[in-house]
Amino acid sequence: MNKIIQKQQFSEKVFKFEIEAPLIAKSRKAGNFVIIRVDKNSERMPLTIADADTHRGTITLVVQEVGLSSRKLCRLSEGDYVEDVVGPLGSPTHIQNFGTVVCAGGGVGTAPLLPIIKALKKAGNRILSVIAGRNKDLIILEDEVREYSDEVIVMTDDGSYGEKGVVTIGIEKFINQEHIDKVVAIGPPIMMKFCCLLTGKYNIPTDVSLNTIMVDGTGMCGACRLTIGGKTKFVCIDGPEFDGALVDWDEMFKRMGTFKAAEREEMEHFEEHLCRPATHGCNCADKAQTNGDGAPAVFPAETLEQLKDREAEWRKELRKSMKPKERMAIERVEMPELSPEYRIAHRKEEVNQGITLEMAQREAHRCLDCAKPSCTEGCPVSIDIPSFIKNIERGNIQGAARVLKNTSSLPAVCGRVCPQEKQCESRCIHLKMNEPAVAIGYLERFAADYAQRCGEQNDGRPESNGMKVAVVGSGPSGLSFAGDMAKRGYEVHVFEALHEIGGVLKYGIPEFRLPNHIVDVEIENLRKLGVEFTTDCIIGKTITIEQLKEEGFKGFFVGSGAGLPNFMNIPGENAINIMSSNEYLTRVNLMDAADPKTDTPMNFGKKVLVIGGGNTAMDSCRTAKRLGADVTIVYRRSEAEMPARLEEVRHAKEEGINFLNLHNPIEYIADKNGAVCKAVLQVMELGEPDASGRRSPKPIEGKTLTVETDQVIVAVGVSPNPLVPKSIEGLELGRKDTIAVDDCMQSSRKEIFAGGDIVRGGATVILAMGDGRRAAENMDKALKGSK
Repeated sequence: MNKIIQKQQFSEKVFKFEIEAPLIAKSRKAGNFVIIRVDKNSERMPLTIADADTHRGTITLVVQEVGLSSRKLCRLSEGDYVEDVVGPLGSPTHIQNFGTVVCAGGGVGTAPLLPIIKALKKAGNRILSVIAGRNKDLIILEDEVREYSDEVIVMTDDGSYGEKGVVTIGIEKFINQEHIDKVVAIGPPIMMKFCCLLTGKYNIPTDVSLNTIMVDGTGMCGACRLTIGGKTKFVCIDGPEFDGALVDWDEMFKRMGTFKAAEREEMEHFEEHLCRPATHGCNCADKAQTNGDGAPAVFPAETLEQLKDREAEWRKELRKSMKPKERMAIERVEMPELSPEYRIAHRKEEVNQGITLEMAQREAHRCLDCAKPSCTEGCPVSIDIPSFIKNIERGNIQGAARVLKNTSSLPAVCGRVCPQEKQCESRCIHLKMNEPAVAIGYLERFAADYAQRCGEQNDGRPESNGMKVAVVGSGPSGLSFAGDMAKRGYEVHVFEALHEIGGVLKYGIPEFRLPNHIVDVEIENLRKLGVEFTTDCIIGKTITIEQLKEEGFKGFFVGSGAGLPNFMNIPGENAINIMSSNEYLTRVNLMDAADPKTDTPMNFGKKVLVIGGGNTAMDSCRTAKRLGADVTIVYRRSEAEMPARLEEVRHAKEEGINFLNLHNPIEYIADKNGAVCKAVLQVMELGEPDASGRRSPKPIEGKTLTVETDQVIVAVGVSPNPLVPKSIEGLELGRKDTIAVDDCMQSSRKEIFAGGDIVRGGATVILAMGDGRRAAENMDKALKGSK
């Protein structure tokens, strides 16, 4: 948490805060901003850094009370704490000696303008400043602006101070006075637009700083996207500063009003937002499902080798106890599920209810304990599947969990979200005999959950080997890597850009499929191994790899994910209420926007289209259904080609999701307020198979369908976020800014390994975990070989 060191009131609703944030103070540059979260229920709010003091370790923010979050912040006092501050974000201002520069600030826009004025002056420019406000009370930082400016004009709308008039009058005065090489204008969007219209008449290049709607501030959600020069740009990554002549101002005005109604309603219940206790997180003991299981059977202490030994006496006896034909005759267990009618009305209740001890042991009897288990070969993290299943069969569930934990850092997660039907279960010998595969995923989940309920057994914290390694990102690949390195005795530090640990496991997967408390327990187990976690820290922005090396870190694993949402670049795609699945799921899952007492705004569609056919599309459509919408999946291929898990498709159909296959959006139509109201869909047919083996979709010429909609969620994949890779000098990048690695997951910089979506461009949880394991194994060899 970040302490408020100083608070100063400029006017009735404008305040200056000096906040402790030493790493940000050290690394920020002119033009950078931060994302803050006032308390645990608050939304993530962007604010530009007005100043920084590296000696005091503080940054300065100037805030105008306009909405719920800013009002909550402005109520804080010196000595209070802000829950989260993350940054610096955005591309810094391009500073050079342009010649004579007019710097125009409107209202609180003068605050972010001030560091730019200082930097431009230091670079040798002649600075002519215009600061403006509706009245004298809204003229801020005048003395500081004068200190770094050659001339200053002050304008007020009502003439109560300085000259009467708007900011453009002051700018034009300077233009008429002398030759101007450049203008920088920061303030309300309407002010910046008119500044650009004025300077456009004189052909003077003009930069503006855009403060748009954001959630994460790192490019993950796409909420900040705008049309700049005819192309869609992400303000938080590509900006926030742009050539004002290229900005589609009308689009910006409309998008800035996306959540006006929701925010207005929140303000009407402001006091409720203040007094509500935090609701994020939960007590694992309260949530654990018992499924009627009694106390665990007691087994004598055994080593991991004894638990895995296929020739151990207990294991031989199990094989002799039943003939293979008897095992084959046992029917596969069916997972108990909540009814569709109940689950669509309960957003956070897990659909799959887990199996009982009796069911698990019956299913474990189906395993033939193959001498050469092909199921293990199908597992990306190489779990010894027969060994953990045979321990379940004999009733040693804690032993089964130990076998799982030996190779998987997140067994309770994998048991829920991994596509076992395409991996381990697809190799089961039962399939060769036209029988259902052993339910390996159900058994993995059972063993992990059972061990959590009964108290995890672990071998304690390993002895330290004296070496420190850093992990960038706390998603599946990073957590897997961290667990394996901690077991080897390394001091492991995980750095996460968001305010919660878990990455996509928290922001991307709904609780009805993967409850947060399950992820939290797995993270706590890593803490017990000695793994340390730091949130609100962006490697390459808050602190660099080179700085970490100076602090003694010997190895680095980058698992920052593929957090850049893909859009289709079709007409109307930037209309209000068209959002990426990343933004939609982050607002609902991570920020709990569906709870009326949390601050993050959300528009709830009544007729929702979800574009895509993968697991993320299923998560999005099933979430929208739980929020009361009539939901339709639009997918350009047939159902047979859908990449989503069969179980997810089945659940979606049971819950009443409409499937519109062989259709693809080609245009969105907006109403007079800029909100989407219709989608034009191209009717498709299947052609020949593409490189993935799926039949390629082809448009049927001249055949379209127009459907009504008030919300569209785009789930057509993600790309690697360039923020981290591009911050590392000398790092070789692959296709679409992925990190290029060899078979050992080692990059072109030998101390840096990488895995997961930042390498693959998009993958499953278990594939990302496999990358983390392989990277840990090979980094360990490299570091020990270098000693």
